[in-house]
Amino acid sequence: MNAIPLRKPAPAQAAPLRLTAAQAKQVATALVPKLAERAAEAERLRRTPQESIADLHSAGLMRMMQPLRFGGSELGLDALIDVVLELSRGCASTAWVFSNLASHAWNIGQFELQAQQDVWDANPEALVATGLAFPCGKATPVPGGYRVSGRWPFGSGVDASHWMLVGGMAEVEGGAPQRRFFLVPRPDFQSLDNWHAYGLGGTGSHDVEIKDAFVPAHRSMVAEVFAAGQNVPGGKVYDNRLFQMPAFAAFAYVLSSIPLGTAKAAVGQFIEGMRKRAGTYTGVRVAELSSVQARIAEASACVEFAEVVLRRDWRELEDGVMAGEFPGMETKLRWKRNVAFAMTLVVRAIDALMPAAGAGGLSLNLPLQRQFRDIHAASAHIALTWDVHAAAYGQSALGLQPQGGLLL
Repeated sequence: MNAIPLRKPAPAQAAPLRLTAAQAKQVATALVPKLAERAAEAERLRRTPQESIADLHSAGLMRMMQPLRFGGSELGLDALIDVVLELSRGCASTAWVFSNLASHAWNIGQFELQAQQDVWDANPEALVATGLAFPCGKATPVPGGYRVSGRWPFGSGVDASHWMLVGGMAEVEGGAPQRRFFLVPRPDFQSLDNWHAYGLGGTGSHDVEIKDAFVPAHRSMVAEVFAAGQNVPGGKVYDNRLFQMPAFAAFAYVLSSIPLGTAKAAVGQFIEGMRKRAGTYTGVRVAELSSVQARIAEASACVEFAEVVLRRDWRELEDGVMAGEFPGMETKLRWKRNVAFAMTLVVRAIDALMPAAGAGGLSLNLPLQRQFRDIHAASAHIALTWDVHAAAYGQSALGLQPQGGLLL
């Protein structure tokens, strides 16, 4: 197994690196060339290289959403997405892992203070991966907490993580099982090293197994409380309303920024390459072909339209919560519809470029083929899939109850 040696706590005398939103974007931009150089290595390893994890730590980015109380920068969703859009220009797999691990620091800040201390007191740089499939876990109440077992798919970044946040169905005496989240430390979970994927191959999204681990009650939260945001325990600890942000509503924006950023990079690189390229057989400048010009226009328009609606909606979400206003079901469904439709535009953008790239676009030495695979892989995530969220919105619009199982 190619596990990453877990990063040890920084020396006690080292001051934490706290960033402004502008600084976070700036250091992310500076990392792009390094991530691009390591993108093929990430696919070979099937995880984010140790050097990239270390660079993200050293830049202060891994702690950008961590509470100030524990040395983080406590930046918001808007800042995170700007950073992810930058990192995606270098390596989509690394950006995917980063977006998950960095955003989970905000999620842990929504738990009880004792749970946050469990995670960060001994190691303020501790990272947390997730397994969100509730049916995959079973929790039995015991004195002081729960015994948790299960096997969860898609633990992106698990090999670099010190903790897992997993969903499970908790037994309730005399009633239906209750959806809950549980915080579990190493060595109580195991990465099964089984991620072999066509796209996002470097995310290390292995299955994660937990066998009969005890989780104290303060490290558990009811899923519906977590989803709604306004009544989470951490929201009562901090003045910053970031920690009252409804997690499920924000989830799709954290993920959608990776395919969007990857598509933006692909369009820019494609245009730059075509300015210099001549046709292999005719010698005609490819830039003079109207078909190539039209595909560039289509791809760039798709990316621009997608980014406009995503930025508008996530700022509506963030601004509303900061003002003490929380979205209703219809608003959440509209946002999820828009995210999913934006992803169809992102896929259309990369699909428009591939035929115009010719055989050169298939080269494993160039990023376009990886960007094509990564975008298609990301768009298949249930949080970003058009068929799922189009149906849910249509059901609501027609006065029907949306299908069960959605993270709303």
